[in-house]
Amino acid sequence: MTVYAIDDPEKAPFAGILPASPRPFVLGEGQGEKSLVFDQLFEILLSGDETDDQYGAWTMKARRGDRIPAHIHLKTHEIFYVVDGEISVWMDDQADYHSKTTLTTGDFAYVPAGIVHAFQIENTTTVFGAGTAGFERFFHAIGQKTDAVAPEGVYVPPFEVLRAAGEKYATVFMPEFSFRD
Repeated sequence: MTVYAIDDPEKAPFAGILPASPRPFVLGEGQGEKSLVFDQLFEILLSGDETDDQYGAWTMKARRGDRIPAHIHLKTHEIFYVVDGEISVWMDDQADYHSKTTLTTGDFAYVPAGIVHAFQIENTTTVFGAGTAGFERFFHAIGQKTDAVAPEGVYVPPFEVLRAAGEKYATVFMPEFSFRD
């Protein structure tokens, strides 16, 4: 098993949860690396460490909430698969593609790198997500480690933390962006 470097703040608190190398493993419900981001519980199930830097996978659980600010991932492709519940997703390529779609159980959305997007949980929802390897650590960089199995409380990261994570994970927050609803 690879041991995480103690100086890597996104990995060190989670050392030993995932194998940190490409080998078979199984996680039971709630056994992944968990962080609270705003009012959403993100659980990393698979990271670039286990996939030779190919992709990462996570779940996001949340109750009804406010729309997450518009943002763009400059290098990361991202998917949303609704395991249970309802989530609205806004996407805009800043040219000719503009959409707002409410996804329900079984629906899927793909957000390529370079697309401005945001989402809002419409009722208690679980989403399976996957993206370009390494990006999954973004949730740890902006979140607060937790052992909760359901979203509890709210953690609002300081602006400096959001900015630093955005720089590290090629994500630009665009709170003034207006979607065409």
